[in-house]
Amino acid sequence: MADMYTEYDGLIVDLDDLEIYPSEWREMLSYDLWQLAEKEAGRSLFYMRFIYPSIDYGDQEFRVNKLCEELAEIRVGVIDDSLENRLKMMKWLYRFQDEVENQC
Repeated sequence: MADMYTEYDGLIVDLDDLEIYPSEWREMLSYDLWQLAEKEAGRSLFYMRFIYPSIDYGDQEFRVNKLCEELAEIRVGVIDDSLENRLKMMKWLYRFQDEVENQC
């Protein structure tokens, strides 16, 4: 069954299709993907809360916070390396990067 996702620009992709992910992600272990996700989340939160705190991010701030909560919830379960865990992390990274793509 496909895991369809609509990107910010309206493009619809299947998150189960490994070809949509960067090749370096497909070569990473689950824990390495987790570390990348943690860095991406931290970078975005730092940007919103400390670099440009006066900007009204509207719904984007809510969505970023929800994605960060999701990442915290899946953390323990994705540490052990498996194809399923790698895909779970790649899906999260893909959705997160799509959400914050307009942040500098």
